[in-house]
Amino acid sequence: MKRRQATRLVMVIALALAWVSGAQALVPHSSAEALAPESKRLGRAKDYIADEQWPRAIEELRAAVADSKEPRRDEALYWLAHSLNQSGDQASAVETIGRLERDFPASMWVKPARSLRIEIAVRLNRSDVLWWTALPPPPPPAPVAPKPSGPKRAAKPPPIWYPDKYDPDTDLRIQALGGLMKTDAEKVVPILGQIVFESEHPGPAIRAVFMLAQSSLPEARETVVRVAKTAPEAVRLAAVRDLGRFGGPEASKDLLNVYTTADEPVKLQIVKSLGERAETLALVHIVESEKDGTLRFSAIAGLGQAGGVVQLARMYKSATLQRKRPIIVGLFIARADGELIRICDTEIDVEIRKEALGRLRLLGTPKAKEYLQKVSEKR
Repeated sequence: MKRRQATRLVMVIALALAWVSGAQALVPHSSAEALAPESKRLGRAKDYIADEQWPRAIEELRAAVADSKEPRRDEALYWLAHSLNQSGDQASAVETIGRLERDFPASMWVKPARSLRIEIAVRLNRSDVLWWTALPPPPPPAPVAPKPSGPKRAAKPPPIWYPDKYDPDTDLRIQALGGLMKTDAEKVVPILGQIVFESEHPGPAIRAVFMLAQSSLPEARETVVRVAKTAPEAVRLAAVRDLGRFGGPEASKDLLNVYTTADEPVKLQIVKSLGERAETLALVHIVESEKDGTLRFSAIAGLGQAGGVVQLARMYKSATLQRKRPIIVGLFIARADGELIRICDTEIDVEIRKEALGRLRLLGTPKAKEYLQKVSEKR
């Protein structure tokens, strides 16, 4: 049952992707088909898909596709291609995708089907198909023009793989480039960088950054850093997140480099990423150099997340009353019950001591409970 529910969820996600990417381009008859009630045959096929009973699903879907009265023939073609691929018949799956493109060119299921074709091309190591998808055809050359630089466009794959008209959108291009990263990373990285800086909308740029951040090439890392500094804010935030998640040993240095010229939202994301990476030295640097109270508080909280108990305890000893409260919060985040107890025993200021006691009560560790019991008995 759980597996069936999970597969049904995949179906819903595919449908949502199709609506988001292409619903506005649908012609009226395709919209009517997309919104038509699901036939019993198609419903049975989806149940078989959820149970991974591919032969039965294929049988139901082929019958649905052959029935001219089937209200969702375009959807049936998509799930037929999906089921054929899962059963190991990639050739028939690609043929079915081509039929969907020819018979229902405006269907919302065309884009998920093209994405499936890219997955199949990756599995079969068809780099020619991936390059054909990734690189749009060059414009007609000028009478006297230099030869284009960069990777040359691959020869057109056989008709079974692609229709005559080239029209992959940026999402599909990025997916194809991702499939080429293992074999042609040096060629792919500059193309992804170009997509990032030329995209009119943040979505494709963010997906391209995600691909770049996972590359070990220095050129890819340099591109992500440049994006984090100069791209639109939504893309800069994504670049910082991806640097934190996928960056290697140099990620801390890169993030601090970006921090020096970043605005507040990006700085807050940098602090968060450093905390997730447990980069205590970088966070201490920000705490000691940052004049903005909000950012400094976030860096202290990040130290707590990073487990920087020693650093927080050292800061507390020389902190003003105003700065002691954020440090207590950081110690609480680090679950540093020993340091909070020490503050309760040695702090002169009554309000600060109450703050530490309150955090110990929230913490509720055995050590904290034992200390609170002793305090209660003394009263």
